[in-house]
Amino acid sequence: MLEIETARLQLRQFADSDLEDYARLLANPEYTRYSPKGIVPLEQAREASQAAYKYFTNHWQQSGFGVWAVCDRYSHKLLGQCGLNCLPDSDEVEVLYRLDPAYWNQGMATEAAKASLRYGFEQVKLDEIVALTLPHHLASRRVMAKAGLHYVKNARIYSLDVVYYTLHRIEYQPDDSVYVLLV
Repeated sequence: MLEIETARLQLRQFADSDLEDYARLLANPEYTRYSPKGIVPLEQAREASQAAYKYFTNHWQQSGFGVWAVCDRYSHKLLGQCGLNCLPDSDEVEVLYRLDPAYWNQGMATEAAKASLRYGFEQVKLDEIVALTLPHHLASRRVMAKAGLHYVKNARIYSLDVVYYTLHRIEYQPDDSVYVLLV
């Protein structure tokens, strides 16, 4: 099973053992506030966790890449998710990230996004990776910019008005400060 380690994080595929912790994250309205699917009601968190796990697993099997569980590198506590996802009805691949609010504003989303971009360009050999967020989600836009993505346009995706950022492989510059180890 593929894993990536950065200075502080471990990115690995989701496992059955993550379902309870992931349901706890999904039950937190701050965690899902900017999600395309919206806030998950508490009574639906377990079901949503199982559905996401199934989607992530199928995506990995079909595409050879996908969304990782983001964990603390040393304690192995589940902090959220990050990775690469095929956009619906498109041949585009997005980098996405979402962390437990207790870990916001610590540079961890940027660290995970940079590791995902590196994997996408160097291992999967993607030519372009995009990122999307709501226009008013300034923290996510800062992560995109710090990870090297550039604003291109406003768009309508997932039935939402979003800002659309992109990075092409020819523009990509690996960040040597983000140590990435493929295990």
